[in-house]
Amino acid sequence: MAEAAAAPSGTVPEFDELKLCIKAIKDANPEMGVAKVHAAVKAEHGDWQVSQDRVKKILADMVVVVDGKVKGKGLVKKSDNTLSAKELAKKKTEAALAKKKEEAKAKKGTTVAAGGVNQSVTSFRPGGDISH
Repeated sequence: MAEAAAAPSGTVPEFDELKLCIKAIKDANPEMGVAKVHAAVKAEHGDWQVSQDRVKKILADMVVVVDGKVKGKGLVKKSDNTLSAKELAKKKTEAALAKKKEEAKAKKGTTVAAGGVNQSVTSFRPGGDISH
């Protein structure tokens, strides 16, 4: 009886079993990350004892195909020189802010008259500054 209490609460799946399960989940949802794939494996096989690290290692060795095109091997490569998610988000934000700044610059100082003709407007500020 003491042996049953010391046993793990779930069964550890064979490597090939787990790989097939992960492949099926990833084929259905190729954009899923490691954590979501791990959660889907646990939801599909609640009796399995699987760590997120084990799922990550299997995903790193898999070839990912999206829309019939090979996107490369795995999700994360330690030697990959591409931008991290944080760096990519920062770059996109900077590009969007630069675009907004250019649009604001283009709009500043011009108004469209009733006839559709742009007219320059000069505004006076309380400090004596003149803005064009």
